[in-house]
Amino acid sequence: MSMITNTKKLFKSKILQLLASQGTDEVLSEAALPAYAHKNPIIDYIFWKRLAIAGDFIKDNAGQKANILDFGCGTGVFSYEMAKSGHDILALDLDLTPVHLLSKVISYPENISFIQGDFFTTDFKGQTFDFIVALDVLEHIPLDKLPLYLDKFNELLKEGGHVIVSGPTENILYKIGRKLAGNDFTGEYHETTIAKIKAVFSNNYKVTTLKKLIWPLTLFEIFQAKRKS
Repeated sequence: MSMITNTKKLFKSKILQLLASQGTDEVLSEAALPAYAHKNPIIDYIFWKRLAIAGDFIKDNAGQKANILDFGCGTGVFSYEMAKSGHDILALDLDLTPVHLLSKVISYPENISFIQGDFFTTDFKGQTFDFIVALDVLEHIPLDKLPLYLDKFNELLKEGGHVIVSGPTENILYKIGRKLAGNDFTGEYHETTIAKIKAVFSNNYKVTTLKKLIWPLTLFEIFQAKRKS
């Protein structure tokens, strides 16, 4: 996971300081701050590894500079890593409180444009994207609403562009692990599973699994989707 090592060190230390000083709440928990700073090595591995997998895919499939939409950017940690790699990022979330808090102690690169707002009412000013990244976001959306998001992704993707998605399996082992992880990991706001999300994508996209974490438990899955021609 060498690609994201320095970003991990920076964000993990600052998130630990933030949580120690003020604790967590629903917004910070949904943005996965407790997970990024968790002492459990399995949780630590899963949450940072999925960023590395997504980042490596972009590195292997992008030119020197890609235009990336970080959909549901949370802490902005993935945006930070991609911006440091030279890409232009639009980072969107309904609530940018985690970014505002962390920006007091972390200098986010200038090639990140943060926008707080609803996906469907945001003015993208004609921008299109080489990659749309939705890491642990789409499981929060009711399954019957998901096709609306995919239609919007289609509008925003450049020809040949990719959507990168990660999410929990919600299988029995995942649910046991969530209980063991503590009160910040109830998952009560999850509406669906990564398997159901993947099935919806498969209707109009060519879907390829990038990684299942962690074999053989399959607690999370990361896939990329390319629109069918």
